[in-house]
Amino acid sequence: MIRRYRAYVLSINIFEVSMEKEILDREFQHLEEVKEHIEIQLEEERAKLNDQQDDLVKKRREMWEECAHGVNDFDDIVDMNAYDEAVREGYGHFVRKEQTVRQLEYLKDVPYFGRIDFVEDGERFTEEIYIGRYGFRNKKTREYEIYDWRTPIASMFYDSGIGEASYRCPAGMIKGALTCKRQYKIENGELKYCYDTNVAVQDEVLEEVLAGNTDKVLRVIIDTITQEQNLAIRQPHELNMLVTGPAGSGKTSVGMHRLAYLLYHNRENLSAEKIVVLSRNQIFSSYVSEILPELGEENVNDVMFDSLVNRGISNDFKKRDYYEQVEYLLKHKDGSLRSKAIELKYSQEFINYIKENKNLFREKHTDFETVLGFYLYLLKEYTKNTVPEIAHYTRNQINRNKIQYEDMLVVSYLRILLGAIKPMSEISHVVVDEAQDYNLLQLQIIRTLYPKAHFTILADENQAIHPLTSTTDMKKMAEIFSTQYGIKEVILSKSYRSTAPINEFAFDIIGIHNPELYVERDGKKPEVRVCKNQKKEIQRLLKEIPEDKSVAILTADLDSARYVQQKMGFTVPDTDRPIQYLLKSNQYLEEKIVVMPIMLAKGLEFDVVIVWDDRSENYWEENKNLKYLMCTRALHELYFMSQEENKRDGSSKIY
Repeated sequence: MIRRYRAYVLSINIFEVSMEKEILDREFQHLEEVKEHIEIQLEEERAKLNDQQDDLVKKRREMWEECAHGVNDFDDIVDMNAYDEAVREGYGHFVRKEQTVRQLEYLKDVPYFGRIDFVEDGERFTEEIYIGRYGFRNKKTREYEIYDWRTPIASMFYDSGIGEASYRCPAGMIKGALTCKRQYKIENGELKYCYDTNVAVQDEVLEEVLAGNTDKVLRVIIDTITQEQNLAIRQPHELNMLVTGPAGSGKTSVGMHRLAYLLYHNRENLSAEKIVVLSRNQIFSSYVSEILPELGEENVNDVMFDSLVNRGISNDFKKRDYYEQVEYLLKHKDGSLRSKAIELKYSQEFINYIKENKNLFREKHTDFETVLGFYLYLLKEYTKNTVPEIAHYTRNQINRNKIQYEDMLVVSYLRILLGAIKPMSEISHVVVDEAQDYNLLQLQIIRTLYPKAHFTILADENQAIHPLTSTTDMKKMAEIFSTQYGIKEVILSKSYRSTAPINEFAFDIIGIHNPELYVERDGKKPEVRVCKNQKKEIQRLLKEIPEDKSVAILTADLDSARYVQQKMGFTVPDTDRPIQYLLKSNQYLEEKIVVMPIMLAKGLEFDVVIVWDDRSENYWEENKNLKYLMCTRALHELYFMSQEENKRDGSSKIY
């Protein structure tokens, strides 16, 4: 790393080279000047915010005082509406000013993270461009002292090294050259270090960031966006995106940062209220919920996919959900009647049959029960010459007031086609994360529900939990979301989450042996601990792990997680450290130590992962993706418990 960078070191443990005092002094001076300008503007904005707050309180008081006697005539209604409009307008101004203050407060502590010096072709003047999370324009000089990371000119920080460089702006392509590229670490307004690099953001730049402990929320990555990630983020709104890559390659972060980028560049046509982020569960939703607000974008709609499916489903039925379905499929062989039914109902052939025969519906009403009856009729006709027992099985379930998840999906899709569920045409952009865990029918539902939306699809075929509930054919997925503009696929080629030893272990599970697929970050080798008593072994291990590290004890399914709950209890023995059990999709990640089935851990990351093993080697061989998923949740340490009767209790071996 030292060979590739010239660093000016203040306080950092990964760079050990001397600094040039003149350069460092200039950087100190510049930082202090920018902070001073930010502070002056911050005080002005705070004063304006206080004035707006006082004015808002005054308007509200006047409204209630004037209207306390009631609305008696037309003039009173007019007055009431005028007051109400004034209050709403005042509140809008207040919220925007409050956001400005928050951004300035952040910039006071962390003004910028990067700098590029750019000389435009035909010009002699070199522009020093400082890049931060938010832009800052000095009101007195009218000059930008900090450029927002989303601005066109800032793209060169991510895409270009020293030498020829260019960026695209509304005026067209601007060409020139970078003469300097510098990164900074600033905390609480203090410059910790800075260093020059002559390349685009590289893996080595990420090492210090990745070496830290994780939190309960996904990180903002604006200072470490790689060239290929930047390519995905900065595509135009009208172009649908399919972003693929291995676990830990930053797909979710790319999706969220892409939304922030699109909102920044399309204020006139795109607002947060017209954006939807589709999630599988509340755990993951809360994990990513802070990214957009931290980037200055609020009020994006976070929608659980199953809430779309549950719309209009009668409460007279006992409903099954997605996780119950996956649990069933993992526990039963593909030859079971329900497995065959799921495979048929999710097939492209049956989806086509539903679409082609929807016009057979002659009823005036499209209530749930009527459409359900129509679905049972279509299913009977479709299976009568092949597998009629599927139709019989489905009808028997319905007659017992039970409706399986797969039937809820088909009925919901049919109700959309028949107009009982109205498409949400007002939505302009949809992000679908973990898209490989949506089957073809679910993807069709999404595409049909949001007919005018553009899409950012995030997927990794190696993270699909079960073939019947997933779409691993990226070509088919692309076809569903392709438009007149086509669909652009960006492949994120490298994993950044885990250490090299963990990645080597994880990729070996799925039969991939290519060290170029992950960053070469050193770390502890994964341990396979062979033990008879997993409970005691894990308890010993938890006592050794520092309290500031996040720990996930992952199980293959929900039943196993419940079993761990019975065995382990709710605290680490001889400590007051709590253990949280995440057993439902509507829970929130709150504690440092959690126990959860892998299905609910999709997209999450932890400092330490411990895999609870109550399965045979044959099970793990048949479900390699599950094991791979578990391993790739770990940033720094991975422990895989293995039960073998012939081994001494507590013995362990290193992978």
